[in-house]
Amino acid sequence: MNGTAFDPAGRSIRSIRLFPLPPVDATMPLTDALRVLLDQNVPAALVRLQGTVIGILSERSAVGACLGADASRLTARDACLLNPPVCGPDTELREAYRLLVRHDSRDLLVCEADGRPTGLVAESDILSALGMEHYAHLDQVGQVMSLRPRSVTETASTEDALRVMRRHDIGSVVVVTDQWPVGIVTFHDLSPRVARGERLHELPVTDVMVRDPITIAPHTSVWEASQIMHRARIRHLPVVHHDRLVGMLAEHDIVTSLEGRYVAFLREIIVEQERELIAQQVHIARRESEESLRRIIDASPDMVIVKDPQGCWQIANRAALELFGLDHDACHGRAEEAFADRVPQPRREALLRYAAASRHAWQSPDGLRHSDRVPAAEGADVHVEFIEKPMFGADGAPSMLVTLGRDITDRVRAEDAVRALNASLEERVAQRTRELRATLAELETFNYSISHDLSTPLRAIDGFSGIVMQDYADQLDPQALEYLRRVRDASRRMARMIDDLLDLSRHSRKPLERSPLDLSAMARSVADELVHGDPGRQAHIHVEPGIEAEGDPGLLRTVLQNLLGNAWKFTRPQACADIRFSMRRRQGERIFTVSDNGVGFDAAHAAHLFVPFQRYHAEEDFEGSGIGLSTVQRIISRHGGRIWAESAPGQGCSFHFTLG
Repeated sequence: MNGTAFDPAGRSIRSIRLFPLPPVDATMPLTDALRVLLDQNVPAALVRLQGTVIGILSERSAVGACLGADASRLTARDACLLNPPVCGPDTELREAYRLLVRHDSRDLLVCEADGRPTGLVAESDILSALGMEHYAHLDQVGQVMSLRPRSVTETASTEDALRVMRRHDIGSVVVVTDQWPVGIVTFHDLSPRVARGERLHELPVTDVMVRDPITIAPHTSVWEASQIMHRARIRHLPVVHHDRLVGMLAEHDIVTSLEGRYVAFLREIIVEQERELIAQQVHIARRESEESLRRIIDASPDMVIVKDPQGCWQIANRAALELFGLDHDACHGRAEEAFADRVPQPRREALLRYAAASRHAWQSPDGLRHSDRVPAAEGADVHVEFIEKPMFGADGAPSMLVTLGRDITDRVRAEDAVRALNASLEERVAQRTRELRATLAELETFNYSISHDLSTPLRAIDGFSGIVMQDYADQLDPQALEYLRRVRDASRRMARMIDDLLDLSRHSRKPLERSPLDLSAMARSVADELVHGDPGRQAHIHVEPGIEAEGDPGLLRTVLQNLLGNAWKFTRPQACADIRFSMRRRQGERIFTVSDNGVGFDAAHAAHLFVPFQRYHAEEDFEGSGIGLSTVQRIISRHGGRIWAESAPGQGCSFHFTLG
């Protein structure tokens, strides 16, 4: 991966060329609307219904709507894309790209602050502005092209071609004769036909295809391919090798490969989305008006109340109002004492108890959970569980108090029934335990079955690739041999990953069998295995004597095998490896440490070390699947402990862990 700086700071949508969007009425015949696109040479049009924009109409959506339907009977509304993602002209490029990722879209509708649409911007244009120079560092077309090009024969109908494009969500299909591309059909090619009212199912594909399409070879650079597309104003290139079609390169394939250059940026988007999900209600309360929030939470069967620091009700959904027999006007902007007289006497006492609990909740930063009985209108009591969470500003000042209330009447009645049937509880638990064990046994059998089913074809791929490399080496050029070598390496990596994932699952399910352990003896045993397996290494392994602990012998041996094995592996470049296993006490806690003088890593990436398949070093430098440390973390966590790492590039590293 190229390390060119990624810094689009300060750039906005205004720096990108926008496609103008002519308006069409939602009731306009589809053929007329599509003719507007063709006449004005634009990729899409705004679809309006009674003056309001309801979506956009593109050639792709228009032609796709004609599959199995008569275009003459369709309107622009039938084929438009509803509610496209929207941004403003001053939206920063990174935020625009986040919108594309969130909505899984390839285009953004650009609108002014007053909501007036001004144009359309494409995903490829945004990524180009973010750093299209990365194309120059992609090796070959063969690395990014679609390996399964979709094709039809010359005897196919146009509707057959369109059906293939719709089924596989692609923008083109290749027409082949004897595996050689003789034509190509895109949505853009079909648009004029639909605009003229022609019936696609009556047209042979040879009437609409572009004959003798431009083709490229797999070894062509991606940069050169993108230049060919730009000069020819096309978005799809068939890839041929040895007189046959082997792939299809689309503009979106190049865009997707470019996304790989921004892995850190994409991770940032994922983290932001997780944060938004965790605090969704709070974000909505800060971002939207009270009326907008009420529409969202009113549908909830649980009661929701938001108060300001003075205890005044700012938001209350329908369930909360019905619980206490209130209306919105009576309580909005007021505290309970100010409107308690409007509540019937039995409920009034419950309301005042809730008010007292809310005042106490402000003194509980982690939130307050309590339950109460509230008399219902029909006379029966409703059991309610309240969860009250105070929110504070950055300066520590109170901001709001959020209350969630759930009707747990059925649960309370069920608990009463359980207590009444306590005599049969033991048998019920035993039955559920048997069912759970049976389910776990089935799951383990399934895991091993999947492992076998996946491993068998992988072994076949590796074996047959090796046979081809050995028996036909003199008939293959160096590039073909290199491709076969990559296939074998990839199959072996996947086999290791399957084995490691099964180990991770097995270690997560294995019951803990705690017993006193001599960790020093266990570490020396693991160290002896490492030295015996690589006797030529110059290494000094020091194990502090007398380190004892309590835990599962098999699982903790796996921990030491992974940590000492990593130290052994990452000290390989050193003339003499120095590996140590020690223990120290800090504030009454025993901390076990495995340290080395290996290559180390940037401590800023330490949190990612324990995520499955996350690797800091390239596999060609140090082998491994990225599962070992995830397994270690799960074992340590099951023992009630924690694990962390300290390191710096070129200065070795230390892994510290506790056992609870």
